[in-house]
Amino acid sequence: RRREAQVELGPQVLLARRKGVPQGPPDVADRQLYWLRAVVMHPDNRVSQLIHYAREIVIAPRTQNELFEDIPAEGELTEILRARVHRKDGGVAFPTEEHNDGRRPRIRWPELAPGDTVEVAIRSWTSTAVGGRGDAPFYFLDYAGAPSTHPLLYNEVVVETRQGHPLYVDVLRGTKHKKTESDAGGKHVVRYVWDAPDVVQDEPLAPPLSETVPVIVGSTFRSWDDFRKWYMEAIRGFTEPDDEVRRLAKELTKGKVTREQKLKALFDFVADDIRYVNYTSGEWWLPNRPQQLLARREGDCDDKALLLITLLKSVGIEAEEVMVQTRLTGQPSVVTAKNVAVPMFDHGIAFLPGPNGGQYLDATSPQSRLGPLPSMDARAMALRLQGPPEIVQLPASSPDDHGADVVWNLTLDAEGAGDLTGEETHAGDGAFYLRTYLSEADARLQYVEDNLVSPWLPAVEVDKTIEFKGDLAQGKSWVRYKAHSLGVARREQGDLVVPLSPPTTLASQLAPLVNRTLPVVLPSHLAPSHQTRTMRLTAPAGFTWATVPPGGDVQGGEFGKASLDVQRDPQNPRVLVVRRNVTFDQHWITVEKYASWRGFIQKVDALMHKSVRLVPDAKRGGK
Repeated sequence: RRREAQVELGPQVLLARRKGVPQGPPDVADRQLYWLRAVVMHPDNRVSQLIHYAREIVIAPRTQNELFEDIPAEGELTEILRARVHRKDGGVAFPTEEHNDGRRPRIRWPELAPGDTVEVAIRSWTSTAVGGRGDAPFYFLDYAGAPSTHPLLYNEVVVETRQGHPLYVDVLRGTKHKKTESDAGGKHVVRYVWDAPDVVQDEPLAPPLSETVPVIVGSTFRSWDDFRKWYMEAIRGFTEPDDEVRRLAKELTKGKVTREQKLKALFDFVADDIRYVNYTSGEWWLPNRPQQLLARREGDCDDKALLLITLLKSVGIEAEEVMVQTRLTGQPSVVTAKNVAVPMFDHGIAFLPGPNGGQYLDATSPQSRLGPLPSMDARAMALRLQGPPEIVQLPASSPDDHGADVVWNLTLDAEGAGDLTGEETHAGDGAFYLRTYLSEADARLQYVEDNLVSPWLPAVEVDKTIEFKGDLAQGKSWVRYKAHSLGVARREQGDLVVPLSPPTTLASQLAPLVNRTLPVVLPSHLAPSHQTRTMRLTAPAGFTWATVPPGGDVQGGEFGKASLDVQRDPQNPRVLVVRRNVTFDQHWITVEKYASWRGFIQKVDALMHKSVRLVPDAKRGGK
């Protein structure tokens, strides 16, 4: 506590930072008046972190859940040192509920009013030593900035280490801070202070804060060479096949002659027969050994990667592990820091060296198949455990690798209802989702209705007989279904009007702001991907297609492209053929390119959001 007293501020200093509540509508949800993180590497190689902060309430909690404090989750053991409310009128209140129960302590506040300030101090510890041979790794992140709805007014990070017990620290995008260093009593202390941390706009589809504000990162590893040496030593022998693994590999590849046949058999076994469960090993920071997976028939991503590598080695195919920070995490600047190696990885896959850059294998999820990398892996940052010790970007993938090709035959009646026969071939992520939800016959109807038909047509009833093929070449999937919709067309003065797009525009989802201050980051399932749809619309008896709207193309360059073509069927004048395609490629749109991106999306909406009109024959003079 003596060390902590040297860095904590008293309440009078914290409360002097208050801004008060505006007279009119609130301009923010709350204000982080003060944030301190003090990281200490102790002589036994355990790490403690003191976090002390004060938050001024501007919008009062509206539900009971909002009265629970979102305590930072740092370390394995956390204790509450201080929790109190400084009332706007000068009084002090304390939590109605406060529990210290290891990793997840809990604070529940009394009723809070605008102008109150909550103050919290916690201290966390790693449960074991960190960073040494056989020890767990350790890293931390601290953000010297915040979104405009929750601004941060002061940020301080203090790191204390001892000779022979290092922590390596780097500051990303840091130019406005004050840094001081001192040495005393065998301790080295470095302090970073931001008196005016960055404030960024709270915008939809924005990247994580780590990509937009200064970030202080710390780790027990200086370089990726250091980390890789530590990790390879820790898993030494994990991928050496034993008799049981060899027996299983031989059984799984029985009758398989070619290398590709053996690879597919082993890949499918790991994907489908080893249930995905994130359970920890005895050395909780390491993967489980392949023998443990085979005994339990379950494991997580890196567990399954090591099992696949071991099985492949049993049949003479060499592969290696790859640690991935997927696009779901999407904080590449953290792992590409120059002066520290921060192992912020959320995924593990395998790599098969070979021609054309080799092949990456992700057998994590049931229903995974050989073919394109999942889009969360494509363009993600990764560390290969062979070759140069550096962060690399995984292959970009193509829009052709992910998406759907759909053919609809839709026959309308005179009331605007319609009978639909749909046939879809999905690739990449789309195929994975089809396999996941359609492999069991009883689950097919609900998925088809909710995800394939209802986004386009209202009041839908899907026929329970649904055909499905999940194991086509290159991991593709195919489905065929029938459905009836009561509202394919709307009536307008006796005419029937059929929209050619879903009601929601792309601009409202992907480019709702006129101007932006932050990049747009599209979710991995959207870019890269393609959606191609051919609709054959058959007019009801007594109706004729009126003037057909023009089609066209939109070329978006790196963003993607779109096209629409509407034609009468020359073989059958009652049939209208609509062909539409929307392709997205670039997933990160910079601020400088946002106007072009938004223009592209608006042009796609203008092209696609059209309708076709059916006119009663009597209106056309019987023609």
